Amino acid sequence: MELLINEIQKQGGQRSRLRAKAFGGAQMVSGLSKIGEQNSAFILNFLEQEGIECEGHSLGGETARQLMFWPATGRVMQKIRGDAPAETASQIQAPADTGNDLELF
Repeated sequence: MELLINEIQKQGGQRSRLRAKAFGGAQMVSGLSKIGEQNSAFILNFLEQEGIECEGHSLGGETARQLMFWPATGRVMQKIRGDAPAETASQIQAPADTGNDLELF
């Protein structure tokens, strides 16, 4: 977050004009840690500590969100996705190895 704020300022943005909207943090997979809840608490706390106004948020729950965002105006449209089946930790599988011959180390 600090890197993002610093980059905005490098590009001429004024910190006093920054505004935020926060979305996400759903518990998409039952049986796993509450990382979404922790992330939600982090972002709200971070914005408060940095003095950045949070104009709105939609955090938590158990379903995915689909967002459309217009940066020039700050307008956001959100659709709560109820069509995705809930997964459990035991249902999640690692993707098949589809890599090429490039190895990073």
